[in-house]
Amino acid sequence: MRRRQPALGGSVKNWLTLLVLGLTGFAMLVAWVYVVPPLRGRLIDQKLADARANARLISETVGQWVRYDPATGLMVDQPSLRRTVSDIAARLGGRVVLFTRTLVPREDSGGQEPVDVSQYPMLLRAVTEGTVQQGVVGTLARRRAATAVPLFTAATGRTPVAVVLVVTPLDDVENAVQAVQRQLFFATILALGASLLLGYLASYFIARRLKRIEASAEAIAGGDLSATVPVSGEDEIGQLAATFNVMAQRLADAFAQVEQERDRVEVLLNDLSEGVIGLAADGRVAIANPAAASLLDRAVPEGVPVEELLPDDVVDVWREALAEGVAQIVVFERGERTLEATAYPVTGSAGFTSIVVLRDVSAQARLERARRDLIANASHEFKTPLFSLSGSLELLDEGDLSPEEQREFLQVMRQQVDRLRNLAVAMLDLSRIEAGAFELHPEEVALGDVARSVLDEFLAQAQARQLRLEVESDPAHTAWCDEERLAQVLRALVDNAVKYSPEGGRVVVMTSADDDTAAVSVSDEGPGIPPEELPYVFERFHRGAKERAKTSGAGLGLSIARELTRLMGGSIAVTSPRGRGACFTVRLPRRAGRREAAAGGGRRGGAPDGRRAGSG
Repeated sequence: MRRRQPALGGSVKNWLTLLVLGLTGFAMLVAWVYVVPPLRGRLIDQKLADARANARLISETVGQWVRYDPATGLMVDQPSLRRTVSDIAARLGGRVVLFTRTLVPREDSGGQEPVDVSQYPMLLRAVTEGTVQQGVVGTLARRRAATAVPLFTAATGRTPVAVVLVVTPLDDVENAVQAVQRQLFFATILALGASLLLGYLASYFIARRLKRIEASAEAIAGGDLSATVPVSGEDEIGQLAATFNVMAQRLADAFAQVEQERDRVEVLLNDLSEGVIGLAADGRVAIANPAAASLLDRAVPEGVPVEELLPDDVVDVWREALAEGVAQIVVFERGERTLEATAYPVTGSAGFTSIVVLRDVSAQARLERARRDLIANASHEFKTPLFSLSGSLELLDEGDLSPEEQREFLQVMRQQVDRLRNLAVAMLDLSRIEAGAFELHPEEVALGDVARSVLDEFLAQAQARQLRLEVESDPAHTAWCDEERLAQVLRALVDNAVKYSPEGGRVVVMTSADDDTAAVSVSDEGPGIPPEELPYVFERFHRGAKERAKTSGAGLGLSIARELTRLMGGSIAVTSPRGRGACFTVRLPRRAGRREAAAGGGRRGGAPDGRRAGSG
């Protein structure tokens, strides 16, 4: 930004210099007014005071040559009087004139012009009042101090018989005053010169400090929020610089906070799993986060019309939200995803007038489908054993069966009751987990002992299918968990492995441990889990397509196993190389207080946290 140069009178430096000159000139003027006129007055007063002090001497000296006769009037010794008057005039450096009481001059020490009595009013006052009278007479160019001294005789008492007028020039007073005026003039010239120099230097340094503040202000205006002003003193400018630095720091902090908030919002938008699309009033994209492009499986550039970006039903909902001023929601399919779009208007000056939020509800949609399947499966699962039980009871009630046939029907009835009980227990466990009412009793548990106990429960099934059940464990492999719930988890995993293992196959339960966690893995030699099924294996009510045709169950076993493992502070994961069976791994803490390590150790890594269709 180009700096505008100030006019000559607009510069702070020039103004300060002129101000100092003006103040100096005004001070010298005040000094002249205070010194010169009073000095002249004091010198004149001193002159008159000296003349008054000599009045008595003059009266006595002149009076000795003056006599008064009432008959003949004033009589004087002319030669002696003339000599005395001349001596007094010489001593006082002025003019001495003797007047009669009628103001007629009788003797004059000399002068170029006769005395004009009208110019000396003090003569009449001296005769009338009988006292010494003084004053200043003459023009401004030629002023004189005049003293009228009355003369008395013994015959007249206090009545003056004559008056002596002493006139002294005031040239010495004027010379002294003019000398003082010259000194003041030269002092004024010197003071103005010095003040000009000092004022310029002072204003230069003050202006330079102000220019630093101006330069810093311009730097901040240009975007450099780190600009500061050197604080070179504790005066007002130094305080201004310090205050400016505080303001600059607060401004920088405010901008940093704004930047931080912007970055936080940007990070939040970028990290959101939901897609956020800001639309301008004309329906064009103003802003979009990466999740929007990911969910829509296409780029979302700025300026693209909403009609080209979203399906017609979403566009209709967006227009409806703008028209009614309330949020509108619609669910639509996008490839293999089920997305939920929420459109609502916004206010402000962010560059967009509405927002469309996209959320992947594929899991919820699958859950809803799974719930519907559960209802159907549960109805089927409950209906089949109930019908079987009803038929068996009718046959038993008829009483036409042999003992052997009755035992067979009772065995069938027991199997159907077991199916009903297992389904009811699974649904009850799941509801208790969801309600947070599942109680655990953790303790140090030997993993190998629990594994052997669970495998013993499946020996009859394994022998029927010629399966080998093996345990590879070390007695030192222990975990901090609820033994009964761990057995329930392993029971679901082993049941799954036995169910999907081919005849003559092998099911292996293996334990391992480190300082923080212990692990139990259950592996089989079955067909494995299709890759597309892996992400959903642990979801509730989920059963694979092949499993629904080949096996029974509600799809709750693995889901319950996962929830129980999490309640014990652990995790469960699965790996399934194509065509090489599946391996489920349960990780648990070895000691109390190690829940985080155990849970972290079993998070999804290279393999998804899933399994094939859960067993009932």
